Amino acid sequence: MEIIITTLIWAAVFQGVLLGFVFIFSKKHKSFSNKLLGFFLITFILGAATDLLPFSNIGGYSIERYFTIPEVKLLFPTLFLHYVLVKLQRASSYKSFIRLHYILAFIVVAITFVNLGIFFVNGKSIYSFIEFDTVDKYFMAIQYYAYLLTVSAVSLAIVETIKYRNIVKNEYSDITLLDINWLWQFVLIFVPVVVLWGIELIRILIGGVGQSDIVVVIWGAVSIIIYIVSFKAFTQQDLFYQRAETKENHTRKDPEEDKSKSSNTICESVKNAMETGQYYLNQDLSIHDFAKEINISARTISTCINKSFGFNFNEWVNNYRVEKALEILNDKTNDHLSIEGIGLDSGFKSRSAMYIAFKKKTGKTPGNFRNN
Repeated sequence: MEIIITTLIWAAVFQGVLLGFVFIFSKKHKSFSNKLLGFFLITFILGAATDLLPFSNIGGYSIERYFTIPEVKLLFPTLFLHYVLVKLQRASSYKSFIRLHYILAFIVVAITFVNLGIFFVNGKSIYSFIEFDTVDKYFMAIQYYAYLLTVSAVSLAIVETIKYRNIVKNEYSDITLLDINWLWQFVLIFVPVVVLWGIELIRILIGGVGQSDIVVVIWGAVSIIIYIVSFKAFTQQDLFYQRAETKENHTRKDPEEDKSKSSNTICESVKNAMETGQYYLNQDLSIHDFAKEINISARTISTCINKSFGFNFNEWVNNYRVEKALEILNDKTNDHLSIEGIGLDSGFKSRSAMYIAFKKKTGKTPGNFRNN
């Protein structure tokens, strides 16, 4: 059984390396984020392989001791977080944090090359110059720091993904921007990695020695799943949103002007403006564009939509689009029009956007509605 498990793990390792190179060199899905994804996957696999190697030396060079093969555990969470932030267009906000940890990660990786250099020159290693206990303490300090960095990276990725979703719901009308299950899957798959890794470190901290079966579980079970979710992420375009406060400065109205009218009157004006002006037909409509058109602050509009209408901006606008699509579909003279054409005429940016919004509001697809 152990031989079968080991064979499957190494087959998964080989597949992961191939996928990594596909992500890096793909022309069809060429992007900086996918290059990061490829390097992340290769790093992940390298970390797995170093824990599972079935031999102890290569040509007299020992690979059992610390820093005799590349130690990439600091690089792993750094690449993971960088990828997620680039995908969300938020990397610039964490530039210093990411840069610092790339430097630290490569310094740790460089120790292996120093060790190799010493071996090729005089057949020795860093253990000839530094006591094992000192190296051991340094290595374990890196492990614990890498673990804390991974916890931080996963936490930041979750926070930024939630922030993205909330901004899209309240400021943008393209419903397909909310279709980010692939990103959630990629981020949340590392929660069990964090838990299992934490258990392993606690075991070592209380006196455990050697490698436990938990390591095999971590690299065996999770690596297969990560291939699936990473490939989904690989095929997705980078997400994008602009920060609300940047545009708010251009659309905010004098607060005293808003106070001159009652809240209900303002909200009724917002509703009437959307219906009479049919701003929802603008496929790229954002709350800031709408605010500029009707000369009411985006913050006031958002408050009306959330509190008075019971929706977020995305839901509110797409409900109007669905109603417009229903109006066109109910007119028998429009039976010659395609579903996609009706969607575009109703303000939807794509066929998928129409289907998502239509199904959410009516429980049916546009095609099912037309057939009935």
